[in-house]
Amino acid sequence: MSDMSRQEKATPAVELTSLAPEAVKEYLLANPDFFFYFPEILDNLRLPHKQKGTVSLVERQAEQLRLKVRQLQMQINELMATAKQNERIYRIYADLNLRLFRCRTLFDARKTLEQVLLHQLDLQTLSLKLFGFDDDLPEASKRHLMEKRFNDNIYYLGRLSQQEQKMLFNNRPVGSVAMMLLGERGEMGLLAVGSDEPHHFHPGMDTLLITQLQKFLTLVVPQLAEY
Repeated sequence: MSDMSRQEKATPAVELTSLAPEAVKEYLLANPDFFFYFPEILDNLRLPHKQKGTVSLVERQAEQLRLKVRQLQMQINELMATAKQNERIYRIYADLNLRLFRCRTLFDARKTLEQVLLHQLDLQTLSLKLFGFDDDLPEASKRHLMEKRFNDNIYYLGRLSQQEQKMLFNNRPVGSVAMMLLGERGEMGLLAVGSDEPHHFHPGMDTLLITQLQKFLTLVVPQLAEY
């Protein structure tokens, strides 16, 4: 073999060793199928590993794939648990509406709300105030609550001051509350449900089931209270 031939064959090796790591990285990113055409290179590659020292690229890829599979499985399990919980809550609310429809007195309606919301949904306290009745809120307190918490809305989800907790729940402290006004314009009354968890009720939560309950109570309460 001539010296010229030897030089020509040696030149690519010299050029490869002079390549900067960033250039190799950019080339491989631009050509992700490179190892498809040169699979024999994979067996010679070694990567650092915190627990195992040095491992092959194939081993490292397999480990990363297993990790991704475990993460996806955890996400799927969480989604399934959330879906089951949402289905359970939906069924409870659907049953609550049917039970309210069968009530014949306001006392029955209060007891039904307590049995379902407090015992089945694991909430802690409940307050039902009908405007114009004996258990109505004082006018000044009611006006303050409307202006501060509802502000032309029919719902409030979040926390209450100690004064508001005292007014609604007779000094029973709550972490967060869901409140809804009853009536087309909120003129009939107020239902408040309290949780010990500060973040159980919050402004960003979905209000679909609460909306259905508010509409159903708006239909039922007038018949029981003889508005």
